[in-house]
Amino acid sequence: MNRVFTRLVRRALLGLTMIMAANAACAQSFPDHPIEIIVPYAPGGLLDVAARLAADALGKELHQAVVVKNYAGAGGTIGAARLAKAQPDGYTLGLGSFGMVINKVLRPEVDYDPLKSFTTIGYLGDQAFVLMVNPQKIQARNTAELIDLIRAHPGQYTYASGGVGAPSHVMAEQLSIVQKLDVVHIPYQGQNPAILALLSGEVDFSLQTVAGSEDLIHTGRIRALASTGKKRLTALPQVPTFSEQGIGGLEPESWLGIFAPAGLSDTVRQRLQDAWANVVANLAFRDALAKRAIESRDITPTQFNAMIASDKIYWTDVVKRTGITLK
Repeated sequence: MNRVFTRLVRRALLGLTMIMAANAACAQSFPDHPIEIIVPYAPGGLLDVAARLAADALGKELHQAVVVKNYAGAGGTIGAARLAKAQPDGYTLGLGSFGMVINKVLRPEVDYDPLKSFTTIGYLGDQAFVLMVNPQKIQARNTAELIDLIRAHPGQYTYASGGVGAPSHVMAEQLSIVQKLDVVHIPYQGQNPAILALLSGEVDFSLQTVAGSEDLIHTGRIRALASTGKKRLTALPQVPTFSEQGIGGLEPESWLGIFAPAGLSDTVRQRLQDAWANVVANLAFRDALAKRAIESRDITPTQFNAMIASDKIYWTDVVKRTGITLK
């Protein structure tokens, strides 16, 4: 009996040793061919640019080509669902944003779960939402003045968003609730058309990420009155936060991250996370993001996961209170 038991133990140890050796070999050989990063948005936008910066930097760390593939549509849900269904081998990654949390809240039927369908590789950065007006149309020089104008003329002021259920829509509705404002929502097909509507005077204000509007703000064609978040934007240091102006409930920021499908092996996950940690530690990379109003922060994957869980609770509450629906 003892001999049989000894043989079984030896076989088990041998099997375990072989598995460990195979995992080590996998970690050393990964990646041995190009990696794809899914971007759930159209080419040319700020998020696409951020993803291409990330792909280039990550490729240098991994000594392997990292290519961007765009799968736009349905508010980013098409690309997110594609990533969730991809083979969890480390060769398919994706750019994720806090929009995938809002999408799950507004579209419970989407084929992914932001907390269960993905493996977090790392935090890319965040973008504050900025309250903006056209100074040629609206004379308000700060948030309090704009709020006073709106309250004096209920139902007459309009705001632009990137579409029904878009983050810019949800955030503006949150502002209207916390400040008890009666405003009219004008949805557009994306953020750029919303900015153009603001410039042309079609609408009175907008609350969305800067996303390429920095030059318009710096040249005075658009006036920025406030930003969300806990601190001022590096790209717009002159713009105070909502909290600085005594307005609460508008602290959230629009985060970006790199994800893989759920089920990634520990060895490949660690390889990717280590490589990403080196990417975001690079000051040149951080500066490239900051120039595009994306703030990089030192956040571990564990902390990032906790943030996503917290965001799900926050946005579920906001959507419930605002009554926003896609139906």
